Amino acid sequence: MSNDPDSTVYPASCLCGGVRYDVSGPLDEAALCHCSMCRRATGSAFNVAVPVAEAQLRWIARETLREFESSPGKMRAFCSGCGAAVYSRRAAKPGQLRLRIGLIEGLSDLSDVYHIYWADRLSWMDRFGDLPKNAAEEPGRS
Repeated sequence: MSNDPDSTVYPASCLCGGVRYDVSGPLDEAALCHCSMCRRATGSAFNVAVPVAEAQLRWIARETLREFESSPGKMRAFCSGCGAAVYSRRAAKPGQLRLRIGLIEGLSDLSDVYHIYWADRLSWMDRFGDLPKNAAEEPGRS
């Protein structure tokens, strides 16, 4: 593999392995989306996605990949085996995907991370930086 950051390939998979792909870099930005749709789609306080051109993906397995139109022209893809969110795409932006970052292995550094729909955030997000940080599971849980 070349040392050229544009040639970096990151493997990715859902929890059950039914959806697997390689994505070629560079992957250098991520959006933390706080909109209510992303919160419901991921079951989390916010969604983290990297924008990529569809041509950057090489699908290895996608038999369990399903898409759901969450609003007109907005598709959200997920694994029908384990339920993992995989990507979203808009009909108005053909060839562009927003990959869910939790599936991508080895992506250790991003040069540009930003919040979107910050006004829609959950109120406790304002103190997010001050929360306790545990190395593993929460204290007292085994």
